[in-house]
Amino acid sequence: MRSLCLWLLTMLAVGASAQPLRMVEADSVVLYDFFWCDAQRSADSIMGSTPRAWPWASTPMDADALASRCASMERYIEGMRLEGALSDSVRSADELLPLLMESVELGLQTGKARYFDVAERVLANSVMRMWKFHMAWKWRHELLAQVMRSVGSVAYATRGRDIFINMLMRSNVHVKNEEVDFCMQVFNGSPWYNDTSIRIVKDMSPIEEVADTVLSPYLRLIVHEEVTDSVELTFHIRIPSWTNGQDMLPRYTAQSKKQPVIIMVNGSLYTPEMLDGYAVVKGRWAVGDIINVKMPTPILRVSDKQQPGMVALQRGPIVYSSTFDYERTDSHLNLKEPISHYFDKNVRAIALQTVNENKYGKLRNVLFPYCQFGSQQIFMPAK
Repeated sequence: MRSLCLWLLTMLAVGASAQPLRMVEADSVVLYDFFWCDAQRSADSIMGSTPRAWPWASTPMDADALASRCASMERYIEGMRLEGALSDSVRSADELLPLLMESVELGLQTGKARYFDVAERVLANSVMRMWKFHMAWKWRHELLAQVMRSVGSVAYATRGRDIFINMLMRSNVHVKNEEVDFCMQVFNGSPWYNDTSIRIVKDMSPIEEVADTVLSPYLRLIVHEEVTDSVELTFHIRIPSWTNGQDMLPRYTAQSKKQPVIIMVNGSLYTPEMLDGYAVVKGRWAVGDIINVKMPTPILRVSDKQQPGMVALQRGPIVYSSTFDYERTDSHLNLKEPISHYFDKNVRAIALQTVNENKYGKLRNVLFPYCQFGSQQIFMPAK
């Protein structure tokens, strides 16, 4: 009898662990960072009315089916380009969105950050580029508009009292399932600056522009409101592969300065367990509690194993492209010179400043995000 009970408990545990994540409903997430918020407004205006969000959902599947789909995705990832596409030129949403949807589905099924790393790369580069450059073709992009409306939903998921933060976006979030019902605000300057505070709040009141910014002191006074209710929660905060460049797509290698991710809870240093690419932060939480995540955003020098001598630049999830004519000028990117960045107010994006060099001397160059300017020249000759 005891053996039977142990067997039943084991099977229940396996069944529980196999439950897929559940996305937070898109209507329960209000985005405030202009990178995604602008895209949602564009989707609203182009489609004539607010397009419904893509209904991300996941139902349990047996181990064999999941293993087969994971193996198929790994084969795709083997050949995936840096900007998240499978081919040199993606010309329709039909080529791109199935890959995005499968990566999100497998992230939900497995609870592994690796698949949300892929989804973020696809979304922040190729999907956003397609939206910006082809959004006038209304009849072709109803599905793309649905996806843009659902981005906030991709960022957050639950499994009971486990809260998964898959993408750090400036947003208000109402998290509700059978076990929890609470609200939180996420402050940062995504995807350009990624120091983040996650704050438990009373309701979905709008985020005020002056309430908190990426320029706020990292250590700041914690003010607790007069609320006694608390809830036991475990936050799983995805630590993206771009924080250190160590888990790039298989065909690439990356070099960057190594800096630690620092997490603080109510002003005190917290050392999380790492599980499947997520930092696990456990506790009992009340209104006013804050998790601070100081996440490095290095400029990655990415090399393609198939193109020796060529380098691409990536900062955070954003891949950069150049309009400089390296072939005509017989020049190269000088990797011995520092690469700096600044926020360009005109294009509302982080730009990179590099130094190009040929036999005549040095010339400064500015690179902008691939998703905003669309140059296909991502890889540049470098030495």
